[in-house]
Amino acid sequence: MLIETIRKDMQKAKMAKETVKANLLSTLYAEIFTQSKSGKEMTEDDEFKIIRKFIKNADDTIALGVSAEAVTKLNEEKKILEAYLPAQLSKEKIEEIITSLVAEGKTMKEIMPYFKENHNGLYDGRMVSEIVKAKTA
Repeated sequence: MLIETIRKDMQKAKMAKETVKANLLSTLYAEIFTQSKSGKEMTEDDEFKIIRKFIKNADDTIALGVSAEAVTKLNEEKKILEAYLPAQLSKEKIEEIITSLVAEGKTMKEIMPYFKENHNGLYDGRMVSEIVKAKTA
């Protein structure tokens, strides 16, 4: 599971004295570990959701207009976190999939569930929605 990879990377970062990475991974590991002990079986998708939540929090903090130094640190943290997520579908690949689905006569109500079922966690829902609207308008 991903939590073990995070734990090992956290230990390596501590040994290499990479404080930003070590602190971030320590917090991430604690969050995943705590949720796994809540009685619910943690899946890899659950771990990805936690990582995405950390990234969203960093984005929200940047949007608040923090100092340039803080933005640099948060961008570094986002880069570290994104390395644990599966590769996202490119905009071109999403457009290709949507084009073929629209050609089959699929609507927004059918395309969004298709992406959730077949490409869960690998796409930006807002981007898919905008592309579908543009192609079906």
